[in-house]
Amino acid sequence: MSLVVAALVLGGGSLVLGLAQRYVRAKRGAKPETAGPLPAPPKSEREPSVLARWGFELEVGDVVEIGGQELWFEEGWLLREGDEPVVALFRAHEAAVVALPPPNGTLYVLDEVELVLPSDPPSSVESKGVRFERVRRLPVRVTALGKSAPLPWEEALLVEYRGLGRDALWVLGRGGRARAWQGRSVHPSEIVRWGGGERTL
Repeated sequence: MSLVVAALVLGGGSLVLGLAQRYVRAKRGAKPETAGPLPAPPKSEREPSVLARWGFELEVGDVVEIGGQELWFEEGWLLREGDEPVVALFRAHEAAVVALPPPNGTLYVLDEVELVLPSDPPSSVESKGVRFERVRRLPVRVTALGKSAPLPWEEALLVEYRGLGRDALWVLGRGGRARAWQGRSVHPSEIVRWGGGERTL
């Protein structure tokens, strides 16, 4: 009787050991469980626009109020000397705005005017009864911003004229053709920013 019990015990132990070994082998060969696709990484913030990278606070599409006049910037162009920004030029239906880069940051509210100038702009001009003196004359590259229509030139001559007080005249041209904008500089207290612009080029 004792021999039968011993055989059963040994046989049961072998069976348990065999089952255990098969279980371990099965686990080693099993593929890891998957819980579906991994979640997409969070969307990164939009890349800053060309103007924002240079520190400009205005963008194409912005709406601002200057001196009680509401302006929506429908188009814009960045003018650079080499790789450095010189001005950002914005066009609204009611007026144009020239913005200087930081740290200056001055804004000019301007109307486009008809002005005939020689290929080499003179040191002084008169427009709409105001006399202006030339203060800057720079070769620039012109880049349309966003969906703005390109200006007639990719490279042009930018001339800045100043009058008395805050009077200003900006001329952009090449080869005897020119576009000119006349107006005044604006004090920061006159500007209300409504925002809403395109933030990518």
